[in-house]
Amino acid sequence: MSRIPATAAALLLTTAASAIDTCITPNTPIPDNGAQVTIPIMIAANQNEVVDSISIDLAMTHSWVGDLRIELQSPDGTTIILLDRPGIPSMGFPGPFGCGAQGIACTFINGATEPAESICSTTANPVITGPVIPTQPLDTFQAQPAAGTWHILITDQSPYDTGVLLEACLSITTDTPCPADLDKNGSLDFFDVSAFLDAFASQVPVADFTNDDRFDFFDVSAFLDAFGAGCP
Repeated sequence: MSRIPATAAALLLTTAASAIDTCITPNTPIPDNGAQVTIPIMIAANQNEVVDSISIDLAMTHSWVGDLRIELQSPDGTTIILLDRPGIPSMGFPGPFGCGAQGIACTFINGATEPAESICSTTANPVITGPVIPTQPLDTFQAQPAAGTWHILITDQSPYDTGVLLEACLSITTDTPCPADLDKNGSLDFFDVSAFLDAFASQVPVADFTNDDRFDFFDVSAFLDAFGAGCP
């Protein structure tokens, strides 16, 4: 078995360029019976910054969380489901109408251990709290532009119960693409060339500059082109 040189292995542990935290307190009512509410969050970032990782904190009242479908939409229109009527379809508990508990004060984040939709209680208020796994992965947004207007989409899909979105905080770590900056220090130098050669020799995916699952002259040529172009 071949070993990956330390320089190449370090490429797998690069850090993002910056962190952006944006909070809003819209106090937006959530009507019942199918009406969707759209809440915008403006993210101020450079146009060349892309999403590396993302999480979202939500605080809201609602008298029956099993009615709620919550989505997050990026500026380019990509949409994922954060929560989709917890407790439905029913597995016996809490019943045919989903989780009848109240309130949400949680962080949707990929690194959590408990799915948001698996949480229910007859006594807790708020019922969905702490770090939770969204219904669809947040890394769907990875490498998309961070700047622009994101949207939280909330739909109460049943009659009788309502709520209010009190606060939302979107946290995004970003990266600035510069393919040849393999050591992620913001500049191109000998160390990037050395890192590429180590990765190329060990066939680490970061050296596959043509994305064809092969390591050949064309990858070397593509790296040299990117190196010559410099960083933004």
